[in-house]
Amino acid sequence: MMSWCDKLPSTPTVGFKLTAHFAPLETILDALSPILDAIGEGDAKNITLDQSQTFFSTGFTGNEGFRYQVDENKISVGFSHRVRFRQVSGGPPTMEMLSKPLPFTKLVPIVASKLIDATLMLPKAKDRLVQRIGIISTTAVAEEDIPPGIKRLISYIGRPWKAAVDNYNIGLTGIISETAETTERCIHTLIKPEEKDQLLTLQFDWQRIFQTGWQNTKANLDRLIEDGTRDALKYFEELAEGNRFDEVLLRDATGT
Repeated sequence: MMSWCDKLPSTPTVGFKLTAHFAPLETILDALSPILDAIGEGDAKNITLDQSQTFFSTGFTGNEGFRYQVDENKISVGFSHRVRFRQVSGGPPTMEMLSKPLPFTKLVPIVASKLIDATLMLPKAKDRLVQRIGIISTTAVAEEDIPPGIKRLISYIGRPWKAAVDNYNIGLTGIISETAETTERCIHTLIKPEEKDQLLTLQFDWQRIFQTGWQNTKANLDRLIEDGTRDALKYFEELAEGNRFDEVLLRDATGT
């Protein structure tokens, strides 16, 4: 079954939060140098470093579109499309796609595999515990293509104005489930810019937080990714279907 994230198409980010270790920037980059060697392909110009890096954090992106971000207690890998302009003799420059477009559900395991490799390379990796996993779907979309359930969410929030909302920047963090061991939540961000020719941005940041951390081993990371991917995709589909925002179901659930 194809996800709505594939149809639109969305781009993924997958990340872990770990117990903190304050390694300086040089130590982090040295630990991740095998990744830099691979994505640089022997040429530093193939790597773009984040301008916002600090003494304890860094970020870098290769031409294939995979972006790594690391700080003292978080690491993530995301995907975004990369293009460059190529000069053409006797004509205007042409745009060349450097990254390979793939459906969201095909990209997630690729991004997750790169994340696992990088997490195991971090300074003092074996001594650190994984405290949270997050899987993010980011989508740029025209208003008429928004999945019906998300349209229902926007309409539900806009009820005081009879749904006549011209532009918005909505952020909601909802608890999906909670046990003695874990909390599952999602941060929902919906942005409609004021400019009419701009696409909307839908971002859903699904997270599972562990009361007791997991040892940072490949077997554990594989399991966290497998379980997290399944449950995050399930929740994203629930959002698209929209039953959570059905007026009748809401009244039945709350008794109001």
